[in-house]
Amino acid sequence: MPRFALLAAAVAGTLALPAAAQETQATAAAKFSREFKATDTNKDGVWSKAEVTARIARMGAANKKFDKAHADRLATKWFTAADANKDGKVTEKEAQALLAATFQAYDANRDGRIGAGERSTAKKAIQGR
Repeated sequence: MPRFALLAAAVAGTLALPAAAQETQATAAAKFSREFKATDTNKDGVWSKAEVTARIARMGAANKKFDKAHADRLATKWFTAADANKDGKVTEKEAQALLAATFQAYDANRDGRIGAGERSTAKKAIQGR
């Protein structure tokens, strides 16, 4: 599950819901679409590894920022998993496909939602516990 933790970390806003809230795949995809556009700093419609690295470096986990080397390692792993056609850039479609796989991995009870317990499991994976 570690590769899924990387994407969960990259879209941590998906997990930042009130305890009673449940994230659906559609709401996660919509949030990620907004995040994709915001992270695409040169507005070319794709993410470069540099854009992914910068985003992860700003984000961190467990209320701590990632150092440059760690952010680069996470970005490389995520980028490799997301770049399905291995062309050196990640389209929103490729990123959304990885998000969908991540969502399905954390939706343990297969109800189409990430509830509090599933969100807790995802956060623990992100934090390495």
